[in-house]
Amino acid sequence: MNTIGIIAEYNPLHMGHAYQLSYLAERWPQALRIVVMSGSFVQRGMPAFFSKYDRAYWALLAGADMVIELPSLFALGSAEIFSAGAMRLLAALGIDAFCFGSEVTNLDMLTSIAEAANNASVNERIRELLKLGHFYGAALRQALLEIVPHADEALNHPNATLGIEYLRAIDTYGLSLLPIVIERQSDYNSTSLTESLPSASALRNYLQANPSTASLACYFPEDVLPSVENALSLGRYVNMQRYYDMVHWQSRILSTAELSQLTDFGEGLENAWKKGASLPSWFLARHQLKSKRYSFSRLDRMAAYTVLRRSAALQKKAHQHGPLYARLLGFTGAARDWLRGNDSTLPLIQKWAPFVRHSTGLVKDYVLADMLATDIQHACFTGEAMRLGDTDYRFTPHYLA
Repeated sequence: MNTIGIIAEYNPLHMGHAYQLSYLAERWPQALRIVVMSGSFVQRGMPAFFSKYDRAYWALLAGADMVIELPSLFALGSAEIFSAGAMRLLAALGIDAFCFGSEVTNLDMLTSIAEAANNASVNERIRELLKLGHFYGAALRQALLEIVPHADEALNHPNATLGIEYLRAIDTYGLSLLPIVIERQSDYNSTSLTESLPSASALRNYLQANPSTASLACYFPEDVLPSVENALSLGRYVNMQRYYDMVHWQSRILSTAELSQLTDFGEGLENAWKKGASLPSWFLARHQLKSKRYSFSRLDRMAAYTVLRRSAALQKKAHQHGPLYARLLGFTGAARDWLRGNDSTLPLIQKWAPFVRHSTGLVKDYVLADMLATDIQHACFTGEAMRLGDTDYRFTPHYLA
Protein backbone atom coordinates (compact mmCIF):
# COMPACT_ATOMS: atom_id res chain seq x y z
CA MET A 1 0.00 0.00 0.00
CA ASN A 2 1.66 3.19 -1.23
CA THR A 3 -1.06 5.80 -0.62
CA ILE A 4 -3.79 6.29 1.97
CA GLY A 5 -6.49 8.90 1.46
CA ILE A 6 -8.24 10.93 4.12
CA ILE A 7 -11.40 12.99 3.60
CA ALA A 8 -11.37 15.99 5.91
CA GLU A 9 -12.46 19.53 6.61
CA TYR A 10 -9.94 20.42 9.35
CA ASN A 11 -12.28 23.16 10.53
CA PRO A 12 -9.99 23.68 12.41
CA LEU A 13 -7.31 21.00 12.57
CA HIS A 14 -6.90 19.73 16.15
CA MET A 15 -5.30 16.92 18.13
CA GLY A 16 -7.92 14.40 17.04
CA HIS A 17 -6.98 14.96 13.40
CA ALA A 18 -3.29 14.78 14.28
CA TYR A 19 -3.96 11.45 16.02
CA GLN A 20 -5.37 9.98 12.80
CA LEU A 21 -2.36 11.15 10.77
CA SER A 22 0.15 9.84 13.32
CA TYR A 23 -1.71 6.51 13.58
CA LEU A 24 -1.39 6.00 9.83
CA ALA A 25 2.26 7.08 9.85
CA GLU A 26 3.08 4.53 12.56
CA ARG A 27 1.06 1.68 11.05
CA TRP A 28 1.98 2.23 7.39
CA PRO A 29 5.13 4.40 7.44
CA GLN A 30 5.86 3.83 3.75
CA ALA A 31 2.44 5.08 2.60
CA LEU A 32 1.82 8.71 1.62
CA ARG A 33 -1.06 10.33 3.49
CA ILE A 34 -3.11 12.23 0.93
CA VAL A 35 -5.91 14.46 2.17
CA VAL A 36 -8.93 15.54 0.16
CA MET A 37 -10.09 18.62 2.05
CA SER A 38 -13.14 20.85 1.74
CA GLY A 39 -12.21 24.30 0.52
CA SER A 40 -13.85 27.56 1.56
CA PHE A 41 -17.25 26.12 2.55
CA VAL A 42 -17.95 22.94 4.49
CA GLN A 43 -20.60 20.27 4.33
CA ARG A 44 -22.72 21.56 7.21
CA GLY A 45 -23.52 24.63 5.11
CA MET A 46 -21.15 27.26 6.47
CA PRO A 47 -17.99 29.03 5.35
CA ALA A 48 -14.97 27.27 6.87
CA PHE A 49 -13.78 29.17 9.94
CA PHE A 50 -10.23 29.54 8.57
CA SER A 51 -9.05 29.77 4.95
CA LYS A 52 -8.30 26.66 2.95
CA TYR A 53 -4.73 27.92 2.54
CA ASP A 54 -4.16 27.99 6.30
CA ARG A 55 -5.89 24.67 6.89
CA ALA A 56 -3.88 22.94 4.15
CA TYR A 57 -0.64 24.23 5.67
CA TRP A 58 -1.65 22.98 9.10
CA ALA A 59 -2.41 19.56 7.63
CA LEU A 60 1.14 19.34 6.27
CA LEU A 61 2.58 20.42 9.61
CA ALA A 62 0.50 17.73 11.33
CA GLY A 63 1.71 14.90 9.10
CA ALA A 64 -0.16 14.95 5.79
CA ASP A 65 1.97 14.50 2.67
CA MET A 66 -0.42 16.17 0.27
CA VAL A 67 -3.63 18.19 0.39
CA ILE A 68 -6.07 18.33 -2.53
CA GLU A 69 -9.10 20.64 -2.51
CA LEU A 70 -12.52 19.03 -2.74
CA PRO A 71 -14.43 21.26 -5.20
CA SER A 72 -17.14 23.39 -3.64
CA LEU A 73 -19.88 21.64 -5.62
CA PHE A 74 -19.20 18.51 -3.56
CA ALA A 75 -17.90 20.01 -0.31
CA LEU A 76 -21.18 21.88 0.18
CA GLY A 77 -23.50 19.08 -0.88
CA SER A 78 -25.63 16.63 1.07
CA ALA A 79 -23.83 13.79 2.85
CA GLU A 80 -24.35 11.62 -0.24
CA ILE A 81 -22.97 14.24 -2.65
CA PHE A 82 -20.07 15.13 -0.34
CA SER A 83 -19.05 11.51 0.17
CA ALA A 84 -19.47 10.45 -3.45
CA GLY A 85 -17.48 13.45 -4.71
CA ALA A 86 -14.63 12.93 -2.25
CA MET A 87 -14.42 9.17 -2.80
CA ARG A 88 -14.50 9.51 -6.58
CA LEU A 89 -11.73 12.10 -6.35
CA LEU A 90 -9.55 9.74 -4.27
CA ALA A 91 -10.19 6.92 -6.73
CA ALA A 92 -9.37 9.13 -9.72
CA LEU A 93 -6.06 10.05 -8.07
CA GLY A 94 -5.19 6.35 -7.94
CA ILE A 95 -5.16 6.16 -4.13
CA ASP A 96 -4.88 2.64 -2.71
CA ALA A 97 -6.87 2.96 0.53
CA PHE A 98 -8.80 5.49 2.58
CA CYS A 99 -9.12 5.97 6.31
CA PHE A 100 -12.03 7.36 8.28
CA GLY A 101 -12.84 7.76 11.95
CA SER A 102 -16.02 6.25 13.32
CA GLU A 103 -17.70 5.67 16.66
CA VAL A 104 -18.47 2.15 15.35
CA THR A 105 -15.43 0.27 14.03
CA ASN A 106 -17.07 -2.98 12.87
CA LEU A 107 -16.26 -2.64 9.18
CA ASP A 108 -18.37 -5.63 8.17
CA MET A 109 -21.41 -4.08 9.84
CA LEU A 110 -20.81 -0.67 8.24
CA THR A 111 -20.33 -2.27 4.82
CA SER A 112 -23.54 -4.31 5.10
CA ILE A 113 -25.49 -1.16 5.99
CA ALA A 114 -23.92 0.73 3.08
CA GLU A 115 -24.89 -2.01 0.63
CA ALA A 116 -28.42 -2.09 2.03
CA ALA A 117 -28.67 1.69 1.50
CA ASN A 118 -28.25 1.06 -2.23
CA ASN A 119 -31.08 -1.51 -2.26
CA ALA A 120 -33.99 -0.53 -4.52
CA SER A 121 -36.55 -1.33 -1.81
CA VAL A 122 -34.78 0.99 0.65
CA ASN A 123 -34.85 3.83 -1.84
CA GLU A 124 -38.53 3.24 -2.53
CA ARG A 125 -39.23 3.36 1.20
CA ILE A 126 -37.25 6.61 1.48
CA ARG A 127 -39.44 8.18 -1.20
CA GLU A 128 -42.54 7.12 0.75
CA LEU A 129 -41.23 8.63 3.96
CA LEU A 130 -40.27 11.88 2.21
CA LYS A 131 -43.87 12.19 1.01
CA LEU A 132 -44.97 11.84 4.63
CA GLY A 133 -42.85 14.86 5.54
CA HIS A 134 -39.62 13.34 6.89
CA PHE A 135 -36.32 14.98 6.01
CA TYR A 136 -33.89 12.82 4.06
CA GLY A 137 -31.57 11.79 6.89
CA ALA A 138 -34.43 10.58 9.07
CA ALA A 139 -36.08 8.81 6.12
CA LEU A 140 -32.84 6.98 5.25
CA ARG A 141 -32.35 5.93 8.87
CA GLN A 142 -35.88 4.57 9.25
CA ALA A 143 -35.79 2.76 5.90
CA LEU A 144 -32.48 1.09 6.78
CA LEU A 145 -33.64 0.03 10.23
CA GLU A 146 -36.63 -1.73 8.70
CA ILE A 147 -34.26 -3.91 6.65
CA VAL A 148 -31.13 -3.98 8.82
CA PRO A 149 -32.31 -3.85 12.48
CA HIS A 150 -28.75 -4.07 13.81
CA ALA A 151 -27.92 -0.78 12.05
CA ASP A 152 -29.32 1.22 14.96
CA GLU A 153 -25.97 1.63 16.74
CA ALA A 154 -24.16 2.93 13.69
CA LEU A 155 -26.95 5.22 12.53
CA ASN A 156 -27.06 6.96 15.90
CA HIS A 157 -23.53 8.31 15.43
CA PRO A 158 -22.67 11.06 12.90
CA ASN A 159 -19.21 9.84 11.90
CA ALA A 160 -20.36 6.24 11.55
CA THR A 161 -23.19 7.48 9.34
CA LEU A 162 -20.74 9.45 7.20
CA GLY A 163 -18.50 6.38 7.01
CA ILE A 164 -21.49 4.43 5.69
CA GLU A 165 -21.87 7.05 2.96
CA TYR A 166 -18.18 6.58 2.01
CA LEU A 167 -18.69 2.82 1.78
CA ARG A 168 -21.91 3.35 -0.12
CA ALA A 169 -19.99 5.37 -2.73
CA ILE A 170 -17.54 2.47 -3.13
CA ASP A 171 -20.47 0.16 -3.82
CA THR A 172 -22.31 2.60 -6.10
CA TYR A 173 -19.35 3.52 -8.31
CA GLY A 174 -17.35 0.29 -8.08
CA LEU A 175 -14.32 2.05 -6.60
CA SER A 176 -11.09 0.18 -5.81
CA LEU A 177 -10.37 1.71 -2.42
CA LEU A 178 -9.48 -0.37 0.63
CA PRO A 179 -11.33 1.03 3.69
CA ILE A 180 -9.51 1.52 6.99
CA VAL A 181 -11.60 2.49 10.01
CA ILE A 182 -10.20 3.80 13.30
CA GLU A 183 -12.12 4.65 16.44
CA ARG A 184 -13.29 8.24 16.68
CA GLN A 185 -11.48 9.85 19.60
CA SER A 186 -13.83 12.78 20.27
CA ASP A 187 -17.51 13.68 20.21
CA TYR A 188 -18.27 15.32 16.84
CA ASN A 189 -21.10 17.48 18.22
CA SER A 190 -19.73 18.22 21.68
CA THR A 191 -19.71 21.86 22.75
CA SER A 192 -17.40 21.16 25.68
CA LEU A 193 -13.68 21.90 25.79
CA THR A 194 -13.07 19.76 28.86
CA GLU A 195 -12.11 16.65 26.90
CA SER A 196 -8.54 16.02 25.78
CA LEU A 197 -9.72 15.70 22.17
CA PRO A 198 -12.52 18.24 21.66
CA SER A 199 -14.78 18.54 18.67
CA ALA A 200 -14.05 21.08 15.95
CA SER A 201 -17.47 22.58 16.72
CA ALA A 202 -16.44 23.31 20.31
CA LEU A 203 -13.20 24.94 19.16
CA ARG A 204 -15.00 27.11 16.60
CA ASN A 205 -17.58 28.24 19.11
CA TYR A 206 -14.90 29.16 21.61
CA LEU A 207 -12.68 30.94 19.09
CA GLN A 208 -15.58 32.94 17.69
CA ALA A 209 -16.09 34.49 21.12
CA ASN A 210 -12.46 34.35 22.32
CA PRO A 211 -10.10 34.68 19.31
CA SER A 212 -6.95 33.49 21.04
CA THR A 213 -5.29 30.14 21.68
CA ALA A 214 -4.00 31.29 25.08
CA SER A 215 -6.01 28.62 26.89
CA LEU A 216 -6.20 26.18 23.97
CA ALA A 217 -2.62 25.02 23.54
CA CYS A 218 -3.45 21.45 24.53
CA TYR A 219 -6.01 21.13 21.73
CA PHE A 220 -3.71 21.93 18.80
CA PRO A 221 -0.57 20.13 17.58
CA GLU A 222 2.52 21.97 18.81
CA ASP A 223 3.79 22.74 15.29
CA VAL A 224 0.39 24.08 14.22
CA LEU A 225 -0.36 26.31 17.21
CA PRO A 226 1.78 29.37 16.22
CA SER A 227 0.20 29.53 12.77
CA VAL A 228 -3.31 29.31 14.23
CA GLU A 229 -2.45 32.15 16.61
CA ASN A 230 -1.14 34.20 13.69
CA ALA A 231 -4.36 33.74 11.70
CA LEU A 232 -6.41 34.77 14.73
CA SER A 233 -4.27 37.83 15.47
CA LEU A 234 -4.65 39.06 11.87
CA GLY A 235 -8.41 38.46 11.83
CA ARG A 236 -8.04 35.81 9.14
CA TYR A 237 -11.09 33.91 10.35
CA VAL A 238 -14.80 34.18 9.66
CA ASN A 239 -17.03 36.49 11.64
CA MET A 240 -20.24 34.46 11.48
CA GLN A 241 -22.46 37.49 12.02
CA ARG A 242 -21.13 39.01 8.77
CA TYR A 243 -22.03 35.77 7.02
CA TYR A 244 -25.51 35.56 8.57
CA ASP A 245 -26.21 39.14 7.50
CA MET A 246 -25.14 38.23 3.97
CA VAL A 247 -27.57 35.30 3.94
CA HIS A 248 -30.34 37.57 5.20
CA TRP A 249 -29.66 40.20 2.54
CA GLN A 250 -29.54 37.66 -0.26
CA SER A 251 -32.75 36.06 0.93
CA ARG A 252 -34.46 39.44 0.61
CA ILE A 253 -32.85 40.31 -2.72
CA LEU A 254 -33.64 37.06 -4.55
CA SER A 255 -37.17 36.63 -5.90
CA THR A 256 -39.19 33.49 -5.28
CA ALA A 257 -38.64 32.56 -8.93
CA GLU A 258 -34.86 32.90 -8.49
CA LEU A 259 -34.90 30.94 -5.22
CA SER A 260 -36.85 28.11 -6.85
CA GLN A 261 -33.94 27.49 -9.24
CA LEU A 262 -31.41 26.99 -6.45
CA THR A 263 -30.26 23.64 -5.07
CA ASP A 264 -32.68 22.02 -2.58
CA PHE A 265 -35.40 24.62 -3.11
CA GLY A 266 -38.77 23.82 -4.63
CA GLU A 267 -41.98 22.32 -3.27
CA GLY A 268 -43.07 25.84 -2.39
CA LEU A 269 -40.25 26.28 0.12
CA GLU A 270 -39.12 29.40 -1.72
CA ASN A 271 -42.33 31.11 -0.58
CA ALA A 272 -41.73 30.20 3.06
CA TRP A 273 -38.12 31.34 2.64
CA LYS A 274 -39.18 34.78 1.41
CA LYS A 275 -41.60 35.07 4.31
CA GLY A 276 -38.79 34.20 6.71
CA ALA A 277 -36.55 36.80 5.06
CA SER A 278 -38.96 39.53 6.22
CA LEU A 279 -38.06 38.76 9.85
CA PRO A 280 -35.40 40.91 11.57
CA SER A 281 -32.59 38.32 11.30
CA TRP A 282 -31.52 35.09 9.63
CA PHE A 283 -31.45 33.48 13.09
CA LEU A 284 -35.19 34.06 13.46
CA ALA A 285 -35.91 33.04 9.87
CA ARG A 286 -33.93 29.82 10.31
CA HIS A 287 -35.95 28.81 13.35
CA GLN A 288 -39.22 29.65 11.64
CA LEU A 289 -38.29 27.50 8.62
CA LYS A 290 -37.22 24.50 10.73
CA SER A 291 -39.75 21.69 10.43
CA LYS A 292 -40.09 17.94 10.57
CA ARG A 293 -39.02 17.79 6.93
CA TYR A 294 -36.35 20.48 6.81
CA SER A 295 -33.44 19.94 9.20
CA PHE A 296 -31.16 22.77 10.31
CA SER A 297 -28.34 21.17 8.28
CA ARG A 298 -30.37 21.32 5.09
CA LEU A 299 -31.50 24.89 5.81
CA ASP A 300 -27.89 25.94 6.41
CA ARG A 301 -26.83 24.47 3.06
CA MET A 302 -29.73 26.22 1.37
CA ALA A 303 -28.64 29.47 3.01
CA ALA A 304 -25.19 28.97 1.49
CA TYR A 305 -26.76 28.30 -1.90
CA THR A 306 -28.43 31.73 -1.76
CA VAL A 307 -25.13 33.61 -1.34
CA LEU A 308 -23.32 31.35 -3.84
CA ARG A 309 -26.22 31.32 -6.35
CA ARG A 310 -25.84 27.53 -6.57
CA SER A 311 -28.36 26.29 -9.13
CA ALA A 312 -30.04 22.89 -8.85
CA ALA A 313 -29.15 22.21 -12.49
CA LEU A 314 -25.42 22.70 -11.90
CA GLN A 315 -25.48 20.64 -8.70
CA LYS A 316 -27.19 17.78 -10.55
CA LYS A 317 -24.59 17.87 -13.33
CA ALA A 318 -21.74 17.84 -10.82
CA HIS A 319 -23.17 14.81 -9.02
CA GLN A 320 -23.51 13.00 -12.34
CA HIS A 321 -20.02 13.79 -13.65
CA GLY A 322 -18.05 13.78 -10.40
CA PRO A 323 -14.83 15.77 -9.88
CA LEU A 324 -13.20 17.01 -13.09
CA TYR A 325 -9.84 18.16 -11.69
CA ALA A 326 -7.71 17.95 -8.56
CA ARG A 327 -6.32 21.22 -7.21
CA LEU A 328 -3.13 20.90 -5.18
CA LEU A 329 -3.08 23.02 -2.01
CA GLY A 330 0.12 21.67 -0.51
CA PHE A 331 2.65 18.83 -0.53
CA THR A 332 5.83 17.64 1.13
CA GLY A 333 9.16 16.48 -0.19
CA ALA A 334 8.03 12.89 0.36
CA ALA A 335 5.17 13.42 -2.11
CA ARG A 336 7.28 15.05 -4.82
CA ASP A 337 8.12 11.80 -6.63
CA TRP A 338 4.49 10.67 -6.49
CA LEU A 339 3.44 13.94 -8.10
CA ARG A 340 5.89 13.41 -10.93
CA GLY A 341 4.79 9.86 -11.67
CA ASN A 342 1.19 9.62 -10.48
CA ASP A 343 -1.39 7.89 -12.67
CA SER A 344 -4.31 10.19 -11.90
CA THR A 345 -7.14 10.16 -14.44
CA LEU A 346 -7.83 13.84 -13.64
CA PRO A 347 -5.66 16.89 -14.32
CA LEU A 348 -3.67 17.67 -11.16
CA ILE A 349 -3.55 21.46 -10.92
CA GLN A 350 -0.59 23.25 -9.36
CA LYS A 351 -0.84 26.57 -11.26
CA TRP A 352 -4.38 27.82 -10.88
CA ALA A 353 -4.43 30.99 -13.00
CA PRO A 354 -3.52 29.37 -16.36
CA PHE A 355 -5.90 26.49 -15.62
CA VAL A 356 -8.75 28.96 -15.07
CA ARG A 357 -7.84 30.85 -18.20
CA HIS A 358 -8.11 27.77 -20.40
CA SER A 359 -11.07 26.08 -18.73
CA THR A 360 -14.39 25.82 -20.56
CA GLY A 361 -17.82 24.28 -20.18
CA LEU A 362 -18.60 22.36 -17.01
CA VAL A 363 -14.99 22.61 -15.81
CA LYS A 364 -15.34 26.39 -15.95
CA ASP A 365 -18.53 26.15 -13.88
CA TYR A 366 -16.69 24.15 -11.22
CA VAL A 367 -13.81 26.65 -11.21
CA LEU A 368 -16.09 29.67 -10.85
CA ALA A 369 -17.99 27.97 -8.03
CA ASP A 370 -14.73 27.35 -6.15
CA MET A 371 -13.54 30.93 -6.56
CA LEU A 372 -16.87 32.47 -5.58
CA ALA A 373 -16.92 30.33 -2.42
CA THR A 374 -13.47 31.64 -1.51
CA ASP A 375 -14.39 35.25 -2.26
CA ILE A 376 -17.54 35.03 -0.13
CA GLN A 377 -15.68 33.39 2.75
CA HIS A 378 -12.93 36.01 2.69
CA ALA A 379 -15.48 38.83 2.58
CA CYS A 380 -16.70 37.51 5.93
CA PHE A 381 -13.28 37.56 7.60
CA THR A 382 -12.95 39.53 10.83
CA GLY A 383 -9.92 41.59 9.80
CA GLU A 384 -10.71 44.17 7.11
CA ALA A 385 -7.29 43.75 5.48
CA MET A 386 -7.98 40.01 5.12
CA ARG A 387 -11.10 40.53 2.97
CA LEU A 388 -9.30 40.68 -0.36
CA GLY A 389 -10.92 39.02 -3.37
CA ASP A 390 -9.35 36.86 -6.10
CA THR A 391 -6.92 35.18 -3.68
CA ASP A 392 -7.23 31.92 -5.63
CA TYR A 393 -5.25 33.50 -8.45
CA ARG A 394 -2.39 34.48 -6.17
CA PHE A 395 -2.01 31.31 -4.13
CA THR A 396 0.94 28.96 -4.69
CA PRO A 397 0.71 25.45 -3.17
CA HIS A 398 2.50 25.08 0.16
CA TYR A 399 5.66 23.00 0.10
CA LEU A 400 7.38 21.45 3.11
CA ALA A 401 10.72 19.84 2.36
